[in-house]
Parts: sequence; C-alpha cells; structure tokens
Amino acid sequence: MKSAFSGFIFAAALFPFSGLGEERTEESFISNYAVGNTYFSWTDDADFSNVPGSFSQNEIGTTANIPVMMRNGFRLTAGVQYRRNELDFTGAPLPFGTTSLDLHRLDIPFNLWKDISQRWKLWVRLQPGWHSDFENVDSDDFILTSLALLSYQWNEKTKIAFGAYYSRDLGEERILPALGFIFEPDPHWSIALTFPRAEAVYAPNENWLFTGRALLNGAGWNIANPSGVGPDIDLNYRAVRVGFGIDRRLNGPWWAYLDAGMQVGQELEIEGGAIPFQHDLESSAFVTGGVKLRF
Repeated sequence: MKSAFSGFIFAAALFPFSGLGEERTEESFISNYAVGNTYFSWTDDADFSNVPGSFSQNEIGTTANIPVMMRNGFRLTAGVQYRRNELDFTGAPLPFGTTSLDLHRLDIPFNLWKDISQRWKLWVRLQPGWHSDFENVDSDDFILTSLALLSYQWNEKTKIAFGAYYSRDLGEERILPALGFIFEPDPHWSIALTFPRAEAVYAPNENWLFTGRALLNGAGWNIANPSGVGPDIDLNYRAVRVGFGIDRRLNGPWWAYLDAGMQVGQELEIEGGAIPFQHDLESSAFVTGGVKLRF
C-alpha cells in the first residue's frame, strides 16, 4: 500500500526540500520535487502468520500541488491528494461477513517553506483529510497530518534535519521525531538516513533516476461496520516497505516511474468489532507505477 507520503511524508520530501527552498544549478542531476503524480500499486497475497487465510490489496491515487505564494526565500503551496484502496481477504477469519473492502482517503495538504538564513530552512505542513469508506462520513473519519521541520546546511555536502511529525499513517495516532541527515557527495548522488526512512538516490544524467529505499508504511480508516450492526470500526495496516525504483523523463517536466520490492513486518488490526482482530502477515511483493510532474 502506497501511503500518501509514499510512506512518511516528511522523510520522502527531505531531499526534494532543497529543490523548493533553494535555486538548483543546471549540473544538479537529482530531480526536482514532484508537484503531482498519478499511480497504481499492486501487492501480492500475504498469508496470515498464525491463522488460515490471506490478504491482498490494490491502490490507485493522484496528487496535485499548486503554488499559492512564491517569493524569494518563501513558498506556500496547497493541493489535493486522493487514493482508493481495495482490500481482499481470502479464507480469513474476519469479525464481519465481507471479504472485500473499498476504502478512500482524501487530503488537502498545505506546505510552507521558509529560508530563515543561508543555512537554516523551515518546513511546515498541515494536511487535513478524511479516511473512510464514505458510506457514513462523520467526525471520526477526519484525520490531521502535521509536520514541523528545521533543515541545517552543515557543510557543502551534508544537511541535517530535526523536528516532529504527527499522523495516523501507521494506523494509529502518534507523534514521531523527524531526525536524520542527507549526504550529497556530488550532483549525481543523494543518501538520506531520516527516521523512519533510509534512501539512496543516483541520477546518472538528467533523464534517469534510480532509488533504493526502506521505510515504514501503513494506513488507517474509519469505516461502517460491514456486518451492518453496531458502531463504526477502525481498520489499521502497518508494514515495512523495502524496494527499488526507476524514474525516467518522458518529456519536459513529465516523468514515468516504477517501484518494486517487498512488504515485510506486515500487521493488520481491526478495532471496535465484536471480536478482537490483530494478526501478523507474511511478506509479500509489491509493484507501483505511474506518472509524475516535476518542476
């Protein structure tokens, strides 16, 4: 499952952060920030570890960000993010009758980048949204993701970053530290170790981008009880995604991309049902492909 941050949003955007906060040079081959994308993601069947049955999922989504104010050292953007997840259960002992769920998430992100000084930069993100089956939308479907991050240019090749991140992207509300560093030894390479993500990016030229990454991944939804009886329930999914990606410029700002790898440490939890449900899943393969718009 590809989360809206492709995992955690702050970690995914730490190295593109410089593309919005600073002017890039022509010889910098690492691509600029993706202001929009459309994608499809498939995940293979994963067997439950200690009970019969398996779980699989497909996802489609789209993202768009629009500049609201662009000044020297200051940028404000607003956007929209939508994703639809189809979850399929085969032979699993679910606490309700259905074996398939169609779930949705709609977010309205606001991003502010501010150059505090030549070395210090600030990034603040507020992202209200709704995660639901959209059958009975109420306040329990509302979700807020927020981030406050400071970036410091330690030297010519290294940035460090620290701050805090609040989200329910791992299936439950939590505040996590945003800590790490980004090492850019030359214009072709970027290596980022930013909890909870590790990523290495290589751009041999201005038309290709190769990425290896490992990150925490997950999502949560508030949905109507599929049994038709009782209060809404919360469905939470958590995993670690390890994979490799290829981006290829199509024309101008348009890029195609393909990611593939494994989802490990998977866990599925359902809260609020008549029968407690929390089970681990075996590892499974994933493939994600789509189109990005970069400026």
